[in-house]
Amino acid sequence: MYKIARYLLGPAFILFGAMLPLALPEAGELSLRVVDTVAPDFTARGITLILPEDGSADLRIAELNMQQRSLRNVSIRCASFTLSTASAGCHGGNLAQLPGMILEFDYRFGTGSWQVSAQLHNVAAKQLATLLPTAMPLPTQGELSGTLRINGDASGVSALDADVQIADAGFSDASGLHAAEKLRGTIKLSAARKVALWTWQGNIAWQSGELFWQPLYLRGGHQVSASGSFDGALLKVEQAKVDLPEAGHVQFAALWDMKQSALAECTAHGSNLGLEKLFADYAKPFLEKGALADSSLYGHADVDWQYRDGATQSLHLTLRDAGIADMDRRFALLGVNSEIDWQADAARTANIAFAGGTLLGVPLGSGQWAVQMRGMEFSVAQGVLPVLDGQLELRDFKLHREEVAWYWQFAASLSRISMEQFSQAAGWPKMLGTLAGSIPKVSYDGHEINVDGVLLFNVFDGTVAATQLKLADPFGRAPRLSGNLNMRELDLDLLTRTFSFGNMQGRIDVDVNNLELQDWQPARFDARLSSSAGKYPRKISQKAVQNISALGGAGAAAAIQRSYMRFFENFGYDRIGWSCALRNSVCAMGGVDNGNGGAYAIVKGGGIPAITVMGYNRTVSWSELITRLKRVTQNNVQAVVK
Repeated sequence: MYKIARYLLGPAFILFGAMLPLALPEAGELSLRVVDTVAPDFTARGITLILPEDGSADLRIAELNMQQRSLRNVSIRCASFTLSTASAGCHGGNLAQLPGMILEFDYRFGTGSWQVSAQLHNVAAKQLATLLPTAMPLPTQGELSGTLRINGDASGVSALDADVQIADAGFSDASGLHAAEKLRGTIKLSAARKVALWTWQGNIAWQSGELFWQPLYLRGGHQVSASGSFDGALLKVEQAKVDLPEAGHVQFAALWDMKQSALAECTAHGSNLGLEKLFADYAKPFLEKGALADSSLYGHADVDWQYRDGATQSLHLTLRDAGIADMDRRFALLGVNSEIDWQADAARTANIAFAGGTLLGVPLGSGQWAVQMRGMEFSVAQGVLPVLDGQLELRDFKLHREEVAWYWQFAASLSRISMEQFSQAAGWPKMLGTLAGSIPKVSYDGHEINVDGVLLFNVFDGTVAATQLKLADPFGRAPRLSGNLNMRELDLDLLTRTFSFGNMQGRIDVDVNNLELQDWQPARFDARLSSSAGKYPRKISQKAVQNISALGGAGAAAAIQRSYMRFFENFGYDRIGWSCALRNSVCAMGGVDNGNGGAYAIVKGGGIPAITVMGYNRTVSWSELITRLKRVTQNNVQAVVK
């Protein structure tokens, strides 16, 4: 506002600084040539003062340069002008470039003191564009009304008062990163200088309109009141209050280093802040990617924050019924209540209680964790997370920050969880059995998640071992997973009933090596399924035979239907084998013996009656194979797994 006022009233300053004490003639018009004027903010050339005998005055400036702006033929007309050896004054002044603004000024020759005021009556904001620096977003619409008053002396401006109403204003810049429209509100500012120190206080009431200031997009309803000082190097906000619509009130004090363009100190306090609106409007826009960028916060919080020497020194946070939820429903943690007293240079413990949540659709129970805090290092010795009818036990969780990245690691074990409850909660086909496992060590280095050792689970009455697991860009929009999966002695009866595939009895081993998923979609792997070693019943139902043959195409299915198969409900087999090497979205398939070229056996017959199922397609697109699998399972009766 101070700079804008100086630009608006700049021509009046020129007149004061260049005027010489003169005596008016008794009659007739007087024309005076004023010397060119050079000041820190502007220069003026070709200055002429015309004094008609009716008591008015015309000030004309051929060329006026203000910072990065250049104006020509500037004209100020004073309805009443007084000039004596002691002072000069203009009343009812009009600036041709700004219709609707009335100027008043007074200058004392002996003391060098002066005063300028302007009354704004629906001044078109767009008219100001020619007076403002090109680096500023320039007004494009709207009107200004109110008053501006500046006092000064030979050493410069000594006081400033502004009370301006803004109606339907808008602005934009060439980059498109800053814009606003239909702004309505008031700006009040009062500042005074004593030697080199300015003291100031102001109030901004933004009532309505929209503002985009990359990356923030805000609507009206904000109000800011503040007071402080400025010594030319440091801008001090002694006390300030900000009203954030639907979020609450924040009080703060700050010290801004103008030369370094950096925050030197700050303290902030907010009570009962609404986390949903606070996070969505003022934090989320700065999160370009990651899980938090696609999440919402809930509940309320009290905050006390202290910042100094380029870092946070303390943060006291009280959470009441807070929560976080991912918009893609990948995770949620609800009903969080805690009082966290974090200090940069002291050890603290925070007890964080939560009411529950979800993970990939699976409900989580309530719990309470004791978090040890020492600076930017956080740890949990042991934490229990209830999962359905079991629990996930977390051990030796450690989190710390290095430069701009967070690093963490933990070990865990999963107790026996009902697969029936788990599969239903996750939206999978209904399964029976139990799920259990151990996680030796999981770590995150700021870029990718690594699983050290073997990740073990028990499912379908068999074991699943995951090795060399890595997840790159885990919190980005296109995570990449790699690793190997080795499954042993899975119960085919449980497996086929789960996916409504017909019935098969026996056990299988599955290896998926060199697995690569991009954005959770398969990009590469070498997979092989084969019968487990050992003695066990080996039976396959007619429906399962039909479904397996359907994967080989319509011709293979038709050939099976025309065989003697229609006379029997179940068949014996000796071995099952199938492989797929996925490259460039194409699956190269093989069977039990994986011979070169031609047909290959997927099910090799054995016993009485026996049946052999052949595959005829050596290559098939991955999308077509998935379509066939979906068609097989969706056309069958809904699964009931035993």
